This record gives sequence, C-alpha cells and structure tokens, in this order.
Amino acid sequence: MEKLDRFLHKFLLWAIAALIFTMMVVTFSQVVARYALANSLSWSEEVGRYIFVWITFLGMAAAFQSRAHVALDFLVGLLPARPSKALTVFNALLVAVAGAALVIGGLSLIKFGLNQRSAALGLPMYLVYVVIPFSGVALCYFALRQAWLHATGTAPAQASVIETLVGEAHK
Repeated sequence: MEKLDRFLHKFLLWAIAALIFTMMVVTFSQVVARYALANSLSWSEEVGRYIFVWITFLGMAAAFQSRAHVALDFLVGLLPARPSKALTVFNALLVAVAGAALVIGGLSLIKFGLNQRSAALGLPMYLVYVVIPFSGVALCYFALRQAWLHATGTAPAQASVIETLVGEAHK
C-alpha cells in the first residue's frame, strides 16, 4: 500500500508540474502573440482557465496526502492520546465524505457536459469535468488510508509540512 501511495502522489505531482508548465507556455504565447505580433490567441484564456481547474483539483488530493493543507490542529494536540486519535480518524472520514461528494457531483457534471462544448476550442466539457471525480477518488483513497493508519496505530509520526516536503524531495 505504501508503494501505491507513493506512486499516486508522484503521479499527481508530475501531472501538476506538467499542467503548470503547459499553462505557463500558453500564457507566454498569448503575451508574445498580443504584444509582439499584435494578434491575440482566441483560445489561450480558455485553455489557461481549464488547466487551472485541473491544477486545483489535482493539487487538493496531493496536498491532503502530504498534509500540506492548512489545518487547525491545535485542539488535537491538546487532547490526550485516545481522543486525539479518534478526532484525527473522524477528520479523515469527513474528508473521505467530501471526496465522495466530489465523485458524485463530478459524475453528474460529466453527464451534463457530454452535450456541451467550450466556446473557443469546441472541446467537449466533460474533458474539463473529468478531473473532479478523479480527484475525489484520490482524496477518498488518501483519507480512508489515513483514517485506517491512525485507527490501527500504524500512522507515521506527524512531521511538519516542511519536513514532509523535504523528505519527499529526497526520495
């Protein structure tokens, strides 16, 4: 399971990096076309917006897995071990419910988007919406995995976000 966690997390990070690079190239191309060639690209703003949506949803799942989201965990730290563990498990289960809501809502949007096309490119809108249930599934997986690890007492010690990110960079 640990290998699957690492694979999914690295996949998400690489996908986000590729999307950020693509958005940067599209935006730079738009600036060059507008100011150097005096001809605006009609599709660049739309592509940038859709890429940003993908980055946001993929980033949500990746940030949860690496514990990079802003968290108000001072209460958890003040509690004794048992209630603290229970609250941590409950929190992870609530996140899994939110992930399930993303899956259900995202599938509904995909169904709705089957008959829609984007304005500038004419892309089927389900291509934009497909990231929502995908990230919901990833979020559910990471949250349920975290709940299980905390419930069974096999969760690694909670490191700070900086320690976690530095540790992942060296893997």
